[in-house]
Amino acid sequence: MRTIRPFEIVILAFALGAGIFLFVRAWMLSDAVPLEYRSASPGFNWGWEFDYEGSMQADKFGETAWPWPAQKTGNRIVLPQNQPLVTEGLKLTYQGMVESDRFRLDVVIQNLDADVTYPQEFDTTEAGKVIIIDEQQFVLEKITPRYLLLIAQPDADR
Repeated sequence: MRTIRPFEIVILAFALGAGIFLFVRAWMLSDAVPLEYRSASPGFNWGWEFDYEGSMQADKFGETAWPWPAQKTGNRIVLPQNQPLVTEGLKLTYQGMVESDRFRLDVVIQNLDADVTYPQEFDTTEAGKVIIIDEQQFVLEKITPRYLLLIAQPDADR
């Protein structure tokens, strides 16, 4: 018959103590993990049907628009979603993606009728191409769910 040495008893006691410590610690922290099922963050299951931009609007985070206001710098126009910009007699508002391959741009022609909005839908395949809005040419530089980047083309007639 084999005899148990004190060293083996110490190792078994240490392993048992470590197991009890880990079990108690996990049990005490278990309220941080809810028992009911929760879906993953929208960032993990992101799709076109999720209104990510609507959830990130200014009224959710305070006074300033997120992440930046609509602006025109030189001939570059940056239009974040749902933030209008008045430039050259046009009020442009990027409404975001309508489908996975189409986006919507609302146009108000200030000189014609400031109360009428003309919704325009474009394909994302038109990125890099010229679009014409009220006889003004713009190049669709970049189309994302968050913002639209347009380059205004100078008109030689004016």
